[in-house]
Amino acid sequence: MDILNKLYNYQVDVVTKTFYNQKGIVCLPTGTGKTFCQSAIIANDIKLNPDQFRMYIVNSPRILLSYQLLKEVYGFLTSNGIEARYMFVHSGGKTDELELEQLRLNANDDGHNIPFSQIISTTSVDDIRQMMSNSKEQELPLVMFSTYNSADKIEIARSNYKQPISIILNDEAHYLVQEQFHDILRTLKSSRCYFFTATTINTPSDKGRGMNNKELYGDVLYSMTPRQAIDLGKMIRPRLHIVKTDGVYNSTDFDKSLSKIIYEAFYQHKKIIGDKLSPKILVSVKGTMDIKKFLNSNEYKSLRNDDVDIFAIATNENVGNQINGTNMRRQSFLKKLKRSGTNNKKKMIVLHYDILAEGIDVSGFTGMIPLRTLNKSKFLQTYGRCARLDHNDRIALQNNDLKPNELDKMNKPYAYIIIPNVIHDNDDDKSNLSQLITELRSYGFNPSENIISASTVNGIPEIDQLNGLNDIIKKIPNIGQLIENLEADIESEKNAKLTKKDFLLKNL
Repeated sequence: MDILNKLYNYQVDVVTKTFYNQKGIVCLPTGTGKTFCQSAIIANDIKLNPDQFRMYIVNSPRILLSYQLLKEVYGFLTSNGIEARYMFVHSGGKTDELELEQLRLNANDDGHNIPFSQIISTTSVDDIRQMMSNSKEQELPLVMFSTYNSADKIEIARSNYKQPISIILNDEAHYLVQEQFHDILRTLKSSRCYFFTATTINTPSDKGRGMNNKELYGDVLYSMTPRQAIDLGKMIRPRLHIVKTDGVYNSTDFDKSLSKIIYEAFYQHKKIIGDKLSPKILVSVKGTMDIKKFLNSNEYKSLRNDDVDIFAIATNENVGNQINGTNMRRQSFLKKLKRSGTNNKKKMIVLHYDILAEGIDVSGFTGMIPLRTLNKSKFLQTYGRCARLDHNDRIALQNNDLKPNELDKMNKPYAYIIIPNVIHDNDDDKSNLSQLITELRSYGFNPSENIISASTVNGIPEIDQLNGLNDIIKKIPNIGQLIENLEADIESEKNAKLTKKDFLLKNL
C-alpha cells in the first residue's frame, strides 16, 4: 500500500496494529515520528473509504501543539493526494494559511489537485455543526484538531448526526490521566480510539485514571524504549553537564543569581559542544517571574550584544511569546523558533514555563537546564526537545553515510542536561537529580563516562584499569568529588553500597 511505503518499518508496525485493534496505546520516544504514524492512520482509512464524509479527531493538550499537528497531518494528506476539510476546535486564532498554502502547492506540483479551503478555529457548537454539514454535502472527510478542554463540543455538535466519528487520535495522551481532562475519554465516542505518548503514566489501581486501565486505554499496541531509538539512530544520547557558577553556593544565592546562572551555563555549554554547532539551550524555569527577572537583567543585555537570540514563552500575558523583547503571535513565534533551531550558526536561549515540553518540532536544541523540579514524564518530555537529531546528521544516517554509534562524526552526538552545581545544596533537588539519573539509564546513560564538568571538554574517559580513576582525579580538578557524589551519594541504588574497587570491577 502506497501510504505504508512512506514509513519506517517500526511505523508500519504501529499503523498495522491499529488495523486489528480498535483501541490501544502507542509509546514512542520523542523524535521517532508519532505524528507521522497518526497521519498515516487517517490517510489509510480515507484511502480505504474514498469519496465519503468521515470524521476524524486529533486531540492534544495545548493550542500550540494543535497547530503543529494540523500542519503535519495536512502536509501528509496533501502529499498523498487526499483532499479533506480541516478545522480547529479550540479558542486559538487562525493558523498560518501561507505555510499551509505552500504545502498544498507543493502537492499540486507533484501532480495532485488539492483545492484551497479555509481552516477555521472555533468552540461554537453551531460552527462545528455547519462544518460537518458542509463536509457531508461535499462528500469529503473532516479532520478536527481539538484541545482536550474543548473536545466535548464536538460530541455535542455530532448529536445532530447519525454519523459516527471514524477515528480518535489522542496526542500526548499521558495528559488524560489528569482529572481535568479525563472525562473526555467517556464523552467522545468512536469505535476506534488510540493514545500516543512518549511516557505512559500508570496509577496504583488498574481501574483508575492511569494508562494501565485497559478498559479505557486498551492494551499497549507498540512500545519503543529510548535505548532502542538511539540504536536506530532516531534520537541522540544524553550527557549530564555539571556547571559551576562563581559566587553561587546555596539555594538563596541561586534565587538571587538566576540570570547569572543562565549566563554562565550558556558559555560553559558553548565551550563543551565545540565549533560544529552553536549553543541552543532550553530553560525550564520555576515560574513567569523567573522569565521577567532574566529579561530585565544585565546578563540578558550582554547575551543580546553577543548576538544570542532570546526566546521566552508563557501563558502570562506579561511574558507572552517574545523574541528579543518583541511580542508576537504564537504561530509566528513557533515558526521563527523552528527556523533558528535549524540554523547551526544561530545562538539561542529559550525560556519557558510548562509550554514547550511536548510535541514542538524544533530539532536544534543542544541542551536543557531544568531550573525547577520536573517529574518523570515532564523531564523526559523536556529532554526529548533536545534529543532530536541534527538535520545533517539525520540525512547522513538515512543515507547510511553515518552509523548511530559513530559519535565522533556527528555534528550533535549528545543532548546535554545542564545542572548548576548549587543544586547539591538542596536535599529535594538532590533527590530529584537521583531520579533524573535513574531515568537516564534507559537512554544508555553511564554516569562514569557521560558526566562532564566545567573543567573538562571531552568528558570522563573510559577507565581501562582499576587505578584509572585515580589518574583521572589527578588530571581533572574536582572530578573525583563529582563522581563520588553522583555515584555514591546521589544514586540511591545498590551500587552505592559497593566499595570503589567493587564498583569498578562490576562495571568494567
